[in-house]
Amino acid sequence: MSKDILQKFNARRIIALIRTHGPLSRLQLTQMLGVAPSTVTRLVNQMMDINLLTEFPNPEKQGQKGFPAKLLRFVSDSLVTAGVFFDPDRIFTCIADFDGNPLSEEEIPITERSFEAILSQASQSINNQIEALKLNSTHIVGCGVSYPGQHTEEPGRNLKTKQFSNWPNVDVLNDLQPFFDFPVYQINDAKAACLGEMLYGACKPYQNFCYIWLSYGIGGAAVIDQNLYLGNNLAAAEWGGLFPKSKMRPSGQHFLDTLRASGHELKRLDSITDWHLEQPEARQWIDEATQSLQWLSLVIARTFAPEAIVFGGTLNASLIDEIQTRIASAKHLGEDFLISPPDILRATTDNKPQLGAAALAIHEMLSPSKFTQ
Repeated sequence: MSKDILQKFNARRIIALIRTHGPLSRLQLTQMLGVAPSTVTRLVNQMMDINLLTEFPNPEKQGQKGFPAKLLRFVSDSLVTAGVFFDPDRIFTCIADFDGNPLSEEEIPITERSFEAILSQASQSINNQIEALKLNSTHIVGCGVSYPGQHTEEPGRNLKTKQFSNWPNVDVLNDLQPFFDFPVYQINDAKAACLGEMLYGACKPYQNFCYIWLSYGIGGAAVIDQNLYLGNNLAAAEWGGLFPKSKMRPSGQHFLDTLRASGHELKRLDSITDWHLEQPEARQWIDEATQSLQWLSLVIARTFAPEAIVFGGTLNASLIDEIQTRIASAKHLGEDFLISPPDILRATTDNKPQLGAAALAIHEMLSPSKFTQ
């Protein structure tokens, strides 16, 4: 079974190296791993027998005499994952292959925000997709589940958002598991979206970057050496804590509150239209939010010094586009900022946030920081 071989430390390292560097020869793997050639040969043969890896002639050495080296690559659909992402308005689910290609996907509007209702809908959606693809639960290496809130590693400690304030104080990971027939991994919405952006989106070329996530709240994530940095108790890069709730916040909820105070009865982010964005109170809010987020970008640039800062989220796409464009085109991030500024990017995977959740199971298996001997 594909999953069994990945319990072996060096097998996981082989797949992680191929994932990072592209196709490699057995000799290259031996040198990079620092192990005996026989170890690589044994593991590679086992993975080829179960169709995790395939071998093909090196195109750069075709036509040469002797035995030109062959290269190994990963068979993308040999590892299949499930992803569940939900915000207060919608549930996104998918079954995806190792390369982040959705084999199937579904978007479901949320009508009831209770824990039981949302997880029941999500698990039923995943089960329906597995059945339609003629898979079974043994084909799924895991399911990533992602939603808003500041998640922690302490049982019963999930700092809930306003929209999910009626949820019980449960050990979320243990309470998620009964809804699925395979291992479940959990992370909050911003960090899952960052994972999707790192693996499949605008940040693939960057080793170190920070993510600013704009939704009903403000979230974020940091990546160091292409590895999601979670910090103490999963609390790294929670940018929202820098903006007190008693003052103006560049968050979707504050934008809705601003519009409602002017007589525009909006309760959901997906109800915002271009017409709303052109109203005077909205224009003023956008100006103030851009200034606040440019300040945040300056703080990140001065303290973290990343190669890039990426903006994304479930806030109205046109609104995020405008804020990111204005910050990216500014002459400088702030006074006395003298080093080269990071690239200011727009996320490209916002429309498929479930892919970041689906990638979580693979990231847990293959990330060097997760390896144990």
